[in-house]
Amino acid sequence: MLGIQINSFEVKNFFVQRIGKSSFVWRGIEFLQGLSYTFNYWLYYGNNLIKRKTSITEINIEFVSYCNLRCKLCSLDHEKTKVRMSPDTLSHFFNEFLNDNRFKSVKTIHLYNAGEVLLHPKLEEMLSIIRKYKEKAAKEKKHFPKIALLTNAAILDEENSIILIRSGVLDHIRFSMDGGNKEKFEEMRLRAKWDVFVKNISTFCELNNKSETPIPTGIITLVEYENKLHTKWMSDEFKKLLNMVDGYELRYAHNWGGDVEIEELKNRNKKAYKVGCSLLMHQLVLLPNGDITVCCADLNSKGVIGNILKEDLFTIYKKPQRLEMLHKFMKGKKKEIDLCKDCETF
Repeated sequence: MLGIQINSFEVKNFFVQRIGKSSFVWRGIEFLQGLSYTFNYWLYYGNNLIKRKTSITEINIEFVSYCNLRCKLCSLDHEKTKVRMSPDTLSHFFNEFLNDNRFKSVKTIHLYNAGEVLLHPKLEEMLSIIRKYKEKAAKEKKHFPKIALLTNAAILDEENSIILIRSGVLDHIRFSMDGGNKEKFEEMRLRAKWDVFVKNISTFCELNNKSETPIPTGIITLVEYENKLHTKWMSDEFKKLLNMVDGYELRYAHNWGGDVEIEELKNRNKKAYKVGCSLLMHQLVLLPNGDITVCCADLNSKGVIGNILKEDLFTIYKKPQRLEMLHKFMKGKKKEIDLCKDCETF
């Protein structure tokens, strides 16, 4: 039997674009999300199935803890210690992951979280490690998740493009491109230069299209609340880039667990009554030092529950701290969870 997963980002964007922000409609959506969460809670945490399979469908791996940009809608603390994941830590994770059948439920491994993955000085070596385990899984006829990467593309020059394309690792790559025009892009993504971004994306797509096995590409665009989630109002040069990739997703910003103040969300009910969180139910994040946190919205490691260099991944998955958070969400007690109480909603 499989659990039910309703991706909150996808559901939210779909309905915002089609039916607006009716409170009645959103109550209905939240009810369905709560129903999904309740089903998965009892499936994975209310009986013995927890011993055979996990509820985790996504794992984020953060190669580095720091970023070269200073995006105004990001909560990353740029004063915290800068850490890079070692090849040994990455190998340790994949060796354990591949040999634990309880994580066969993982469909995607994302090579990003708060830090910019292309800043890792041993990028090529890190990708080669993943390729080794991907080939090992294929040889042993074991399940291996899709590998996805998200980059701000600020240093996605020809050399890095070639490394990514030739790695044989990526099943999908997406680029962050906020705003809707050059001016808004540089205003929202501080330190990013539009002309450099355009050149890098164009170069990557050109090289990728010439490859024998092109990597599917996409763009994620944050749109300010004053604008609609469509492209009609965007500049021609912005739309040209959107149409250069295989697909794109337009989003409104969220508040990163309450760490980013967004005027339009300031007076919004934080849904203290809400049942469930799809991120907490279905996700874990591996940080550069081996720590595991419970959610990709936790950019500053407030929700760390263990370290894979000290404990196995399944033990961390079952940690009392995480189980208690899941239980409180089940009871509609979101306001009692320090990490989650100010989060807009997932």
